[in-house]
Amino acid sequence: LELYYKNPSFAAVVVVVVVCVCVWFGRKAKEEGKSFAVGEKTYAMTANGNSSVDSSKFPSTTGTKSEINFDLLKETLPSDVDPKLVDEMRGLLKRHTDLSPTEQKWLDDNCLRRYLRARSMNVKKAYKMLAESIQWRRSFGVEGLLLGDLQTIKKESETGKTYVRGTDQAGRAVLYMKPRNQNSKDTKGQLDQLVYTLERARGESIPPQEKITLLLDFKGYSMRNAPSLKTMRETLNILQNHYPETLGVAVCIEAPSLFSTMYKMIKPFIDPDTAKKIQFVSKTKGFKEDSKAKRFMEALFNKETLETEFGGSDPEPYNNEKYFSERFVPEYLR
Repeated sequence: LELYYKNPSFAAVVVVVVVCVCVWFGRKAKEEGKSFAVGEKTYAMTANGNSSVDSSKFPSTTGTKSEINFDLLKETLPSDVDPKLVDEMRGLLKRHTDLSPTEQKWLDDNCLRRYLRARSMNVKKAYKMLAESIQWRRSFGVEGLLLGDLQTIKKESETGKTYVRGTDQAGRAVLYMKPRNQNSKDTKGQLDQLVYTLERARGESIPPQEKITLLLDFKGYSMRNAPSLKTMRETLNILQNHYPETLGVAVCIEAPSLFSTMYKMIKPFIDPDTAKKIQFVSKTKGFKEDSKAKRFMEALFNKETLETEFGGSDPEPYNNEKYFSERFVPEYLR
């Protein structure tokens, strides 16, 4: 509370950031009998939803700032959904006689399963949420954004504040967020870049993976580079209502003390499955040889595509021209 009264505006922004991260998580993976390959490695899912990653050598922790939660490595694929529920959703979608061919491709079984998981397998609630997303995608112009002129998005991206690079060990695309590189006060531009990045991250995950991993680097974070509360509110709406069951793991690097304080305050109100998927890591304290933090990062990420400042072996800095050298087009628009 003392921190809040010293700087209420900054505290309010931090609270929204914390909430944005927390509401974006899905439920615990329980996919049975599935396997998939990432590079030369194959991961098999067991009946209890665990992958073949050997995490027995890692200690089990609760995921607070001072601890490393190696249990995050066990959950890789989304949980299964009863095909009958998907069929019910498909039946309700017949009411939408105006769906375009690309919208029909977007509404594949994976999409329907995400919305069902987000609403605890309640078909009516899931359909309502999905119908609202269909209308939002039209009004926001998601397809036109991806296929149109990307100049605004390129401008928003030029400092490397948000981008997708590589995948983790579970095949999830890694979304880097570096708030210190905030370069705009344009709410619409920032939201356009957010949606573009979410679509790109989901599209670059390795099937059957549907989720992504967020690497949130707070180095240099301050009120000067924080988005406006309006932008944060719109971001929260987009994340929780139109990209459900998308975020698998969030790794928060060098989180400021105020962020950690706010997180501890709201943690009792967060679903336990959500709270345990948020991992705090300190580079200055934790990236020592054979430290828990270092072993965690190496086990979660692909070292070849993880940037060197986070313990990986990719030394190349973000390059905006290279990032946009090939147009990204999601599968449903091809």
